[in-house]
Amino acid sequence: MHSLTQEALAERAKISVSFLSMIERADRVPHLKTLVALADGLGISLSEMFAGVGEQTKNTSMALLPLIKLLERLSLGKNEVDTLLAIVKAMYKAR
Repeated sequence: MHSLTQEALAERAKISVSFLSMIERADRVPHLKTLVALADGLGISLSEMFAGVGEQTKNTSMALLPLIKLLERLSLGKNEVDTLLAIVKAMYKAR
């Protein structure tokens, strides 16, 4: 999955950008058909979209599933993986 703009995702899901924005802000609740279209637009399954929602920290691996799948598709080399790990460690060290 590549990073998408709201415009690109809305176009893929065949919804308006303003409706997508309202969904993101939890101002609107989409129908199941819209959720399926959004998952398709993101290139993930509907279950992956909700992986980790409402789960405790012990199930963090499910919440990380989309990130893991993206990293698998990127076919990164050892140096790239080491660089990403260093960045993530630096980002969360301050927390």
